[in-house]
Parts: sequence; C-alpha cells; structure tokens
Amino acid sequence: MCNAYEQHVRWVEYCQMMQALELEIPTQQTELDLPQADDIRINDMGPVMRAIGNMIELVQMNFSFPPSGPKGGAGLQF
Repeated sequence: MCNAYEQHVRWVEYCQMMQALELEIPTQQTELDLPQADDIRINDMGPVMRAIGNMIELVQMNFSFPPSGPKGGAGLQF
C-alpha cells in the first residue's frame, strides 16, 4: 500500500462514469463530497466509494494502515 495518493477526479467526470456503469448516486451527494487534493497522506481524510445495492455513496474516511499485531486487519469484519 502506498503512503499517499492524489484525488483529481472532477465531479462531472465521476457522475458520467457512474451513469455509464448504470450506477446511481445519492441525491444528497454533491461536488463537495469529492474534493480534489494533491496529497492525501496517512491519517488524512479522503473520499471512498461505498456500494449500497445499485448505488455508489461517497464517504470521507481516514486513510491509514490496519493495526499491526494479532488483532490487525486479518480479522476485520464489515
């Protein structure tokens, strides 16, 4: 996993991609849910796409590594 990423997808491009894939976008989502960023680093918040049926929701999540050790990422339940 990398330790930083960029987000340069414009809202209109995102909407076009979802439409081409025949996926819905929640009506309350706007371009504010997909902020552009040159450098999203570990422990920064960043947009994540989450599938809910035939809908794709954008949520802000903390970009980080799972904890190391016996309780690390291997046992995560979603």
